[in-house]
Amino acid sequence: MRNALRKAQTARLPRRATGLVIGADTMLYARGRLIGKPTTMRQAARLLLALGGRSHWVYTGLCVRAIATGRTRLSVEKTKVTFKPLTPAVVARLIARMSPLDKAGGYALQDDRGELIARIDGSRSNVIGLPLERLRQELAAFGSGSP
Repeated sequence: MRNALRKAQTARLPRRATGLVIGADTMLYARGRLIGKPTTMRQAARLLLALGGRSHWVYTGLCVRAIATGRTRLSVEKTKVTFKPLTPAVVARLIARMSPLDKAGGYALQDDRGELIARIDGSRSNVIGLPLERLRQELAAFGSGSP
C-alpha cells in the first residue's frame, strides 16, 4: 500500500487537474518472503522454477486519491495462485515470451498459454496487477464519502 500511495502522490498531472488518481503496486509472497520484480533473466528463471508446482500469494496495494483535496483510500487485495510443475525448458519459453523483468514474480497471467498457472483462488485481475473488483468497491466508497 505504501508503494501504491507513493505512486498516486507523485503522479505527473497537468495544471488544474481534477478527479482521482489511482496508484497500484503488486508483490508476491512465497515461502516466507516477499518477491518483487526480478532484476536479471537468470534471477527470473530461478524464481519461476522455485515457484513451479507450488502456491504463492499475489498482493496488490491500491490507492485512490482525490487530486483537489488529497483525500485518500488505501486497500489491499490478496489472491492465491498455484503454478503447474515447471521444467527449465518451459521456463525458458515463458521468459522469452513474457518479458519477466517488469513483472512481480517474473510472470504475467495474460501471457500464460496454459503452461504456467494451475489454479487461481480469488481475483484474476489482481494477478494481472489491478484488482478491478476491489477498485470498484473503493471508488463506490470514495463516492459515498466514506473515509
